[in-house]
Amino acid sequence: MKLFDFADFYYIIEHNNEYFEFEIEDEFLNNISEELDIENFDILKISEISEGNFDITIKTPTGEEKNYKYVLSPERISYILSVTE
Repeated sequence: MKLFDFADFYYIIEHNNEYFEFEIEDEFLNNISEELDIENFDILKISEISEGNFDITIKTPTGEEKNYKYVLSPERISYILSVTE
């Protein structure tokens, strides 16, 4: 399982030459909105640090860029692996 790409609030995993799209968890996105007190933002970049660990760069409506760590829970990793196997 490795990060291939992202689109909007989805990330795309490549596994055995197949591609699978998963939505970034609402709780993570809502936490960013609450922390910054904003209703919307754009994801500019997602980088995979290790399996299930990502750096995400967002852009706020004011143009400010912020970085966040997105860590998949063991349950989420198990689910992704079950779907991609």
